[in-house]
Amino acid sequence: MVNIVKMSAGAIDEAAEVIRAGGLVITPTRTQYNLICDAFNADAISRVFEVKKRTKFGPLTLSIADPATTADYVTVPAWVEPDALTRLWPGELTAIFWKACDLPAGFTMGYDTLGVACQGASPLEDIIRAAGRPVGATSANISGQGDIFVDLDKAVADIGTGVDLIIDYGRDTAGATSDSAVKANTIIDLTFDRPYLVRGGIYPVGRVQTVFPDLDPDSDAYKARLMERVEQVRARAVGA
Repeated sequence: MVNIVKMSAGAIDEAAEVIRAGGLVITPTRTQYNLICDAFNADAISRVFEVKKRTKFGPLTLSIADPATTADYVTVPAWVEPDALTRLWPGELTAIFWKACDLPAGFTMGYDTLGVACQGASPLEDIIRAAGRPVGATSANISGQGDIFVDLDKAVADIGTGVDLIIDYGRDTAGATSDSAVKANTIIDLTFDRPYLVRGGIYPVGRVQTVFPDLDPDSDAYKARLMERVEQVRARAVGA
């Protein structure tokens, strides 16, 4: 049975209760519909992967409500200016850092990096604040479909029966009206010696460049550096 409730203050409170109890919620965000869970509940995280039928690499994103809490979960590079994150957030942007908190291994699929997002005013933010904790977030659809736009109908059809609560906010999300080819968060990586663009999305790359003028927008260059790092890790593992 699919449990759908219309957006309201009561729905936010109910969603927060579900999250605290280790359940799964489908909620609208500023971009599209997401599947969320308690970021520190290993069983809930496992359920997310089961519901999405995820078999490939695809860690969850840590969604927070306040940029000031970023350092509670990740290591912010010394070369990042103190006000950089508050200039970037809130907004439809995910930034990848080195993880600095004790998340269940499944959240990052064993990797030491962690994507963090702070979208701002939205039902997602309301749930995070009401639950009193960050959430793990991912698109509310079956894995392996690429960077598609996930609206309410798609979310319900794909995974609606596998979650505990769905919040119906209609189709009023940024992704529904955006001209961006990818109707999701823009992603940058801050784990190298300079920022890299991982994926373009709704958040304007030009806005990122006002904070990080040296942002490398070449995603192929990023992939090359990432693969170089992966190969080094593999080589060390073999040598050990």
